[in-house]
Amino acid sequence: MRINSTAPLTLLSAAALLLLAPACSDDGMADGDGTGDTTGDGDGDGDGTGDTTGDGDGDGDGDGDGDPGGVDEAAIIAEAMGYQSWVLINAAPFQSAGHDGGMATVNVWVPADIADQYKAIDPSDPMSPEFPAGAIIVKEHLDDMNQPGGGTIMYKGPEGYSESSNDWWFGMGDVLGGELTGTGPDLMGCIGCHSPLTDSDWLFGIAADNQNP
Repeated sequence: MRINSTAPLTLLSAAALLLLAPACSDDGMADGDGTGDTTGDGDGDGDGTGDTTGDGDGDGDGDGDGDPGGVDEAAIIAEAMGYQSWVLINAAPFQSAGHDGGMATVNVWVPADIADQYKAIDPSDPMSPEFPAGAIIVKEHLDDMNQPGGGTIMYKGPEGYSESSNDWWFGMGDVLGGELTGTGPDLMGCIGCHSPLTDSDWLFGIAADNQNP
């Protein structure tokens, strides 16, 4: 008598395939958590960066700068390029102790909406409330002919942007031309000078007798 063993073998093969197959989630990925993320970081992007925006910078805000909280460097630089239409705080150019070893001759420009707050800072006893997010200040460097020769930008980011810089972003280079050589909340040379001024939101101010009305 011949025994047909085809059916039992087929069932056993199907069971083996089920055991070997990976667990699938509702999104069709093999991560098991339904996010589509196979890296284990849980962000759903599958690349392990924590960035779901596709710009690859890891900050998740889509601006490509990598800065937490989001600071649009291109927009800051574009705004700063028009600084000569702002309020010139000082009546006469002066030497900045912290720029170029104290040899830089500078002007300070700010938008009209923060001019009064900036003018209220007394360099001999600097105190000021926190400046609002979006506040921007340009310190313009002058050459031997008193023409613009570069400068620096300070921009107040959103709360929590950078604890180490009191939420300030810094830039330096050709501000008028929009070509900066260094940017960021931890720009070397800026933190060391400004960070001790905790009572005036990291700003020095300009003496009242050298202020424009």
